[in-house]
Amino acid sequence: MDAAVSIGEQAFASSAEFNLACEHVVRLLKDASLLFHAGSHASAAFMAVTAIEEIAKAHIGSFRKSSQPVARSKDPLFRHSAKHTLALGPTVAMGGRLQGAIGERRMLELLDAGHAEEFVRLRESALYISSKSGKVIAPAQAVPEQLARELILLAIEAFDDGLVGYTERSMALGDETDELFAGLVAPNT
Repeated sequence: MDAAVSIGEQAFASSAEFNLACEHVVRLLKDASLLFHAGSHASAAFMAVTAIEEIAKAHIGSFRKSSQPVARSKDPLFRHSAKHTLALGPTVAMGGRLQGAIGERRMLELLDAGHAEEFVRLRESALYISSKSGKVIAPAQAVPEQLARELILLAIEAFDDGLVGYTERSMALGDETDELFAGLVAPNT
């Protein structure tokens, strides 16, 4: 995390810009939820992983101190795996809501997967047709419904942990994502 904070320019010049980033993340989460409920689980998973990446950019970008721009190739906020690790910090696991929804063991497995670059492969398999052992695998086959649901819940929890509370708008957006979370853990969803 130190490298991500110490290099690159600060992401936002105002709370309005931070709020815009939060609104973008919530739009991704809402889209993921809509896709999930419509049965498009691979696309929902892709959107959830993308939301996790944007959470890291908004959170870490807020704390940057450098006034010097940095090349994208040297900026951790432009590497998928780094963003997954940054957004899925240890405090994501501290609340009880996610554990209650998917279980502590599964939550820890997902956090480990995010830190082990498995989300990079997952986001690609959620978007692109691939071939394994001579068999073509479509995204719909690569991402089961349960995994898509868990990823959206994880992304919502990461949003709540990383961005909610810095502004009044982020608090209101947190209420919206709380509703999304509840809609994904309710029976028959």
